[in-house]
Amino acid sequence: MATHQLFIDLGMSGTKACLTDGNRCYGYACPPKVADLPPSELEVLRHQGQEYGGGLGAGAYLQWNNQAYALADDAEGRPNKSTATLRKSTLAHLRSLGAVGEMAHIHHLETLHLDIGIALPFEEYLSEAEELTQRLQETGRFLYRGQAYDLQIDSVKVLPEAAGLVLWRKQQHLAQQHQASRQNYVVLMIGHRDLSFLVFRQGKPPTGKPSDSEKLGYVAFLEAVAQTLCEPENPYLVQALLTQQEAVQFPDQPGKVFPLSQRRQEAEAFYWEQVRHHLSEHFAALDLTEYEVLIGGGTAATLLRPHLTDYLATLPGATPNWLPDLAQEMAYRLQEVTSEIDQVRFADCYGGVKWLATRAYSTQALQQVPA
Repeated sequence: MATHQLFIDLGMSGTKACLTDGNRCYGYACPPKVADLPPSELEVLRHQGQEYGGGLGAGAYLQWNNQAYALADDAEGRPNKSTATLRKSTLAHLRSLGAVGEMAHIHHLETLHLDIGIALPFEEYLSEAEELTQRLQETGRFLYRGQAYDLQIDSVKVLPEAAGLVLWRKQQHLAQQHQASRQNYVVLMIGHRDLSFLVFRQGKPPTGKPSDSEKLGYVAFLEAVAQTLCEPENPYLVQALLTQQEAVQFPDQPGKVFPLSQRRQEAEAFYWEQVRHHLSEHFAALDLTEYEVLIGGGTAATLLRPHLTDYLATLPGATPNWLPDLAQEMAYRLQEVTSEIDQVRFADCYGGVKWLATRAYSTQALQQVPA
């Protein structure tokens, strides 16, 4: 039997992971970057470790199958693979091993006997789940931060993004002695790159239309703001927007100040109109008379909350749920996740790991927080 459960969310804004032993739960997040580490640099890092300390042990360096990679912050400054344009499944195995290795490093796990869950976008879940499962199960030995690990996996569960929200909600229904198996859910997951519209009929995973993912995540808003100004994901622009600054400056344009207030308002209105049109088409194709709408994601979900609240109130049969009880439970269980926006980002991941733990340890795992 596995000693720990690990659920990994391969988001484009960052890799998020939750680890549990059935009692305690830990969160971890890092940038999504992956870069090849050439043999010459690998040798230099080995030498540094032997002569001066640090070296491979001081960074997120992964070695597997005679290849080496720098991950997360340590991929910065290297020719890293474009996680923004690649399918998430392309680098899913490497990013997952990085999360496994970092959790083992942080929590001093000498034995890696795990149940692993991974969230993929809907279309990739349909087409890539089997291959990713096989690659993880065949991993065997790998090195992370210079430490060798033998990965033993009891089970791999690849789920569509947002399934963690539904699984958590179903467990809450069961705890409240409701008939969770009869409940219909529509999940709106508004991530960094994608907006996913997923229909869980009687709680079962989606299998086809109208469920899908569209590139209408936070990047679409950034593109609207950044027109004629800079690249959409310019870090100075992103930071200014996240901190609600009235203007932004760029180091390559010293002395210039660019107002943001009107630009932000116009971009938000344009972005919401795109999202509203997309949602209207999908809700119009829905043949359910009663359903609960679960909303998750990240910065974009928070940005659009007032618009979504008004819009969802007009839909007959829809009961919106922003999952405040889930946020409260995460605040109690995940000490590393303190801000409201991070609770939104980790919700899918936490719901997934709680489901894995419940399967492994029965209903005693990660009991809900008392009211």
